[in-house]
Amino acid sequence: MDNSSLLVTAASGLQKNMAGTKGTILKDSTVAQISAAIYYHAQVVSKLTTNKAFEKKFQSVIFKQIEQDFGLYVDSQARMNPKSLHHMYEWKKTGNKGSRLFDLNILSTDGLSFKITSKFKPSKSAVPNNFGKRRHVFINKASVIEAGMPLVIRPKSAERLVFETSTGVVYMPKGASVTVTRPGGGKATGRFQIAYAQFFTGNLVNGAIKRSGFQQIFNSSLTKAMRVPSEVRKVKYSFSANTLNMQAESAIASAFGGI
Repeated sequence: MDNSSLLVTAASGLQKNMAGTKGTILKDSTVAQISAAIYYHAQVVSKLTTNKAFEKKFQSVIFKQIEQDFGLYVDSQARMNPKSLHHMYEWKKTGNKGSRLFDLNILSTDGLSFKITSKFKPSKSAVPNNFGKRRHVFINKASVIEAGMPLVIRPKSAERLVFETSTGVVYMPKGASVTVTRPGGGKATGRFQIAYAQFFTGNLVNGAIKRSGFQQIFNSSLTKAMRVPSEVRKVKYSFSANTLNMQAESAIASAFGGI
């Protein structure tokens, strides 16, 4: 039985004490009021654990901070080691926030827990070329270089490939192709996954969760929702469980309904 079910079961036992009996007025009204207050609090907590608006706020606030901190972490690592992470950015913009070729997504959710996955974005800028006027966009730059996949270059509309090197211009035989075994250099292979693991298996992700401010948001909103309805604070001999249920639902919606 999950925690919310346990709370509901425990609270149900209070219902008989919420209906006071005639006798010693102080004793009966006090017991009824205390029982009603506890019952109300139990309903708030049990409803909170299944409230979709609360789940959404929990996920969005924490994920937003993790996404921001992870991006800044990779940016800083790329600036320090450009040969290792240059493929995660558009050409000649290594470490630039606006030129990232990676992103984070929420993969799946389960109540107040969620999984995060990374995704590579297609490159849109042309490969630097100081020779000729043709411009080529290496669309899968990030994924290919990260995986260390061999890259075969063939002439598409020309007879042959022509390369400019530090020693001069190289003309390949007609129709010949060139295989680049480690595009982007050997230092780039798997480096994004290493940075990803370093962030999510260490204290960096925990720091991001703390900086998200969700704990403060949660405490403030929960305090608001847990305020006992004014009628429960009045001297009464009985309280309606249905009414308290609706009031708890309303309090949760008011406290956590907005994102």
